[in-house]
Amino acid sequence: MTDTWHDLLHGPQWSGADTVWVEDGTEYSWADVDRLAAAVEAAVRAEGPARVVVVRSRDRLGCFAGQLGAWRAGSVAVADDHTLTEPDLDRVRPDLVLTVSAGPHPSVEPAGRADDRLPPERLPEEVVAVNYTSGSTGTRKAVAVTRGNLLALFGCRDLDVPEPGRLTAGGFATPTYDGWWFDTWRTVAAGGRVVCLPHVNDDIFAWPGLTRTYGIGRLLLPAAVLATVVEVLPEAVADVPRLFSGGEQFRMSTYRQAREAGLRRQFVNLYGPTEATFATHHYRLPEDLDAPAVPIGRPLDGCRQLLRPPRDGAPDVRELVVSGPFVCLGYIDRGVMARRFRDADGVPSYDTGDLVRVDGDGDLVFAGRLDGGVKVNGMRVDTADLEQRVTALPRVRDCRVVQHERHTVAFVRTDRPTIEDPAARTRIETVVQGFSPAIGVRLVDRYPVRAGGKVDVPTLMDHYRTTDKAETTDRAETTDRAEET
Repeated sequence: MTDTWHDLLHGPQWSGADTVWVEDGTEYSWADVDRLAAAVEAAVRAEGPARVVVVRSRDRLGCFAGQLGAWRAGSVAVADDHTLTEPDLDRVRPDLVLTVSAGPHPSVEPAGRADDRLPPERLPEEVVAVNYTSGSTGTRKAVAVTRGNLLALFGCRDLDVPEPGRLTAGGFATPTYDGWWFDTWRTVAAGGRVVCLPHVNDDIFAWPGLTRTYGIGRLLLPAAVLATVVEVLPEAVADVPRLFSGGEQFRMSTYRQAREAGLRRQFVNLYGPTEATFATHHYRLPEDLDAPAVPIGRPLDGCRQLLRPPRDGAPDVRELVVSGPFVCLGYIDRGVMARRFRDADGVPSYDTGDLVRVDGDGDLVFAGRLDGGVKVNGMRVDTADLEQRVTALPRVRDCRVVQHERHTVAFVRTDRPTIEDPAARTRIETVVQGFSPAIGVRLVDRYPVRAGGKVDVPTLMDHYRTTDKAETTDRAETTDRAEET
């Protein structure tokens, strides 16, 4: 394993002239990336022993080359595209922060040094990187990723795509999310090429041209982003042979829309917690799928699963526990290991907190979370069941139930004609209020998404509170005018 890791960081490929990275219209060779990584390595070594190094860059190449340089210097590489907050950084307590630019004038500059460095042995030698959880189930956590985790991911045969020549992968994931390992490092480890795609809000119209020019053969998109692309501009991904989705639930409505739009490409649904490097399960969607939900499938090569009966729940539901080489070492807090992911026998294992069912073909189907139920006016509501039933309604694309403070709201994504159709609204509200009449309903044609591609729940709730307050004010003003009359 050590030899494989050494070859990845120091192999002869890094002197090559072939293009390995494309970003913002510029092609970079292996040698170009190597030079920038060498500058990062020199900067780390010049600052003395630095166990944890934050590599900060607005360029995705700056983060990638920064990771390479920090690894060569023997450090834990934490990539930051200027989105990590002070609490995020406090979890890892970096010894050194470097700002890296990969533009026309590449540069590496120190941007911060720890006054009191923790001892180098604060993290085990095998830890090389950090995953940050999205924080959707609580506070954001830092996950210790080992070189063994990454090498297991790079060698997973179930994630291979059959390409006649060199693989070119579209790069969409941001450096602070686990999809980054699949988009970039797994591609480069196989000798492939990464073509960075603009964010959907920046220039999605550039995607088809980049796909045709470079022959992109594989693209990973978060489920919320894929749903938006399929609905608004399906031609943006029409020429990509294999589309992977992950991060959130892949809805049947997205699959149906894709087929209706003429997208006959292969779709692969990936599942896995951030605590397991990137993914643990996969499901390759058939040409025709007739099911209430898209399965998450079966374990990836090298991953193992345990289906454990939960304390409460339907008799056919199980809690999913994953184990094997993809499971990370544990959580980091205040710069040291805070909790390790191990079972009673010391085997890498992680309790996902996700509930699943086994379908008739032996594939797993996501059935919610152990903590997914919410109480509304004292009644417990199964949010996964509610979301699935609403999503099954005609012209409904997605449904997200959110509870915050005194509000519980079902945000239903649909098209503009449905939003303006009172009968359609009534159908949706009838299903939602069948679970609880106290749950609010908001029909939207878009979900706001974060930089990493997941739905931005706080923004949804902010919009709801604003419109709820406005509607309350309107009702009060109407009542006042009626009383005056």
